Amino acid sequence: MLGGYMGKVLWVHLDTGVIEEQSLPETMMRDFVGGYGIAVRLLYDRIPPAADALSPQNVLGFLTGPLTGTPMPTSTRWTVVCKSPLTGGWGDANGSGFFAVALKRAGYDGVFFTGVAPQPVYLYIENGRAELRDASNLWGQDCYQVEDWVKEHLGQDVEAACIGPAGERLVRIAGVVHAKGRVAARSGVGAVMGAKRLKLVAARGNLEVPIADPERIKELRKKYVGQIMDGVGYADSYRKTGTPSYTPIGAVNGDSPVRNWRDSVAAFHGAENLAFEELLKYRVKRHACWRCPIACWGTCRVEYAGRWHETHQPEYETGAAFGALMMNDHYPSIMVANSLCNRYGLDTISAGGCTAFAFECYEAGIIGPQDTDGLVLTWGDHEAMNRLVEKIALREGIGDLLAEGVQRAAERLGPAARPFAIHVGGQELPMHDPRYEPALGVIYRLEATPGRHTQGCQFLVPPGYESARPDFGEEPHKQAGRGHWVKEALCLHHVSNAAGLCLFGYLSMMATALPDFLSAIWGEPFTLQDMMTTGERIANVRQAFNVRAGINPLAWPIPERAYGMPPLPDGPTAGITVQIEQMTREFLEDMDWTLDAAVPRPEALRRLGLDDIARDLWPQAGQTC
Repeated sequence: MLGGYMGKVLWVHLDTGVIEEQSLPETMMRDFVGGYGIAVRLLYDRIPPAADALSPQNVLGFLTGPLTGTPMPTSTRWTVVCKSPLTGGWGDANGSGFFAVALKRAGYDGVFFTGVAPQPVYLYIENGRAELRDASNLWGQDCYQVEDWVKEHLGQDVEAACIGPAGERLVRIAGVVHAKGRVAARSGVGAVMGAKRLKLVAARGNLEVPIADPERIKELRKKYVGQIMDGVGYADSYRKTGTPSYTPIGAVNGDSPVRNWRDSVAAFHGAENLAFEELLKYRVKRHACWRCPIACWGTCRVEYAGRWHETHQPEYETGAAFGALMMNDHYPSIMVANSLCNRYGLDTISAGGCTAFAFECYEAGIIGPQDTDGLVLTWGDHEAMNRLVEKIALREGIGDLLAEGVQRAAERLGPAARPFAIHVGGQELPMHDPRYEPALGVIYRLEATPGRHTQGCQFLVPPGYESARPDFGEEPHKQAGRGHWVKEALCLHHVSNAAGLCLFGYLSMMATALPDFLSAIWGEPFTLQDMMTTGERIANVRQAFNVRAGINPLAWPIPERAYGMPPLPDGPTAGITVQIEQMTREFLEDMDWTLDAAVPRPEALRRLGLDDIARDLWPQAGQTC
């Protein structure tokens, strides 16, 4: 068997309580690597195309990768997969910390859940044994309380991923939380977990992950940790500050959206109040994920509204979502917003988007005090912002509407609200503006999990990978050909995600790091070109999953203001309109997907060894494309 794998996954049938083991074929491990690569290949055949995401027919999975639990730096990621209740298509979310290593060392590469439990349950896994246990006493508790309960009752060495009240209430922007703030946040995966009445997954293990060439791995770790320490790529930035240092930068250079994407950064005057030095006034301790030399995150303690809050330091996305997007430069309130989302189990990107949507609807008179239980939603009012976040998490009042996401909320409120709903395919956009980097407009529109900046790695690829691509945000008015560079970023990063590697490590080591480590761990050669081919294979199955579900991303309305329609009148991105149709065509041609519906062509599928999917999508013999 290939190194790097425990060689099996669990299938937990919640309706019956039956737990089964499934061995993973070596061909699947080679062709799809791990994580959502293996998951989408398995679930393509198991989730009915018409299944409702919150129904028993959906399948929820927790996956690791072959790098997880090995000496490769930053190989700590875990992925949650399902059909998304936000988009109706493929859904996945990525988390970090210690949970992935615990799950892997407990004996499994992943665990899948089918059906719905008759009452709240949790799964406990330890060294090849798994059992469902009653979680009725935990239902209703927030994620911090669950984490404390796990450490007290199951053991300090047990790692868990759980949902909070938002997931229990089927809030469509709910995520899955680990370690009080390492969150698999996007795609509404927490709502699917809640629909299955699954409160948490806990794991403890000390099994060794098999490695084909341990001596070579020691050499590679020394080499690539050395690169991180020497500041290769983005290493210095991630090691010294993590992403929060970009919060004030994005609020000045044009990357951060302002006032629900309506204004340019020229309208936001508080960027200096979001400086990293301000965060340090509240930071208690710096932290690292399992054996990570970067140590990019930390915890903070802040007094706000008469209470003390302990929370993870806000990452850039959170800082921008509750900062410039809301016209808010009060850092303590942003930390509290982060804490609320982590406690209740909300995606901070979508929570910020839903909150900004509500504020603009209030400003326009579409909703009023009678709808908000008296809350006055005025730009920059951070107390109203945080109260609204709680309402969303608990589905209280107007929060019940916003808990559906901005797309569904706008449909309920009527045509006047639709321009304020900034999403693609139902998922709220992250805090990176296509008017700053136009290729993001392609990724947001055509990735199988739309509205995701990390899937295209923010239009970046690892240092040392030769390419003629422009730098991120470089000359955004020059857009011709920019769509051609999305495929390489997308395919390379699919393999990084599937293998269990952190994005920050991926961008802080030379491009040879992943193929070098995977070759030594597998015991078989794996090259950069293999990364491209494997990533393309994963991309095609994810897209095929959506095609079978009836999704045509080219038919999705584009949030016009986010694409510069009309362009901003001032600021660094003044006059920029994203040439989305031109770049979309460039990307589709490179992927060999149809230009009218983004359907992978049969020739592309067969070239990638996906003959069965080619027959599914193109069933008529001799059909032309």
